[in-house]
Amino acid sequence: MADLTQQLSHVYWIGGSPCAGKTSVARLLEEECSFTYYKADDKYDEHALQSNTELHPNMSRIKHLTWGQYWSKQFCTMPISRQVQESIDIFEEQFSMVVEDLLKLPDSSPILVEGSVVLPHKVAPLLADSSQAVWLFPTPEFQFHYYSKREWIHHILRQTENPEQAFTGWMNKEIGFAQQIRQHTDSYGFTSINVDGSQSIRQNADSIKALFNLI
Repeated sequence: MADLTQQLSHVYWIGGSPCAGKTSVARLLEEECSFTYYKADDKYDEHALQSNTELHPNMSRIKHLTWGQYWSKQFCTMPISRQVQESIDIFEEQFSMVVEDLLKLPDSSPILVEGSVVLPHKVAPLLADSSQAVWLFPTPEFQFHYYSKREWIHHILRQTENPEQAFTGWMNKEIGFAQQIRQHTDSYGFTSINVDGSQSIRQNADSIKALFNLI
């Protein structure tokens, strides 16, 4: 693991739950700090296609489901605690694929990895310096308000049996995910930022630049 820590010493990490402004912050840092930006969400479909039942049983199990099949079951019949754990299980599997990708990238410039796949317990063994990782968590009110404004969310919800019920379940799952990952973040002593709209994207980006010692 020490060798891997050294190989990834040029990597910075932004994790947290959805709708916290992670992507917006990452794009600012990419422009201003000459990062190579690795957006983990954009790699999910590719990783899912590469998944196999032996190494990635959870990703493999769902990769051929339609949105309607997946979300209807997920949000209309499954307990929230199980939804949260399933998300974590999937992210754990994808994380190993993210690391494989990172090792193939040039190390001539710093890399910024962003996404909910950045789990504290997976990142911790890879960090030589804890200041190279941060997590963003929206308040439930902020998350509910801004999630509902994303058009792609409604495209998915229209494929479910009960869109209103599915959206409520979806938000409850994301709230539960945020609570659990925040607990993990705190247990490792990592830095996290609470996102409630009182700070702008610019201000959060500047806070992260300071944490990353880039100011």
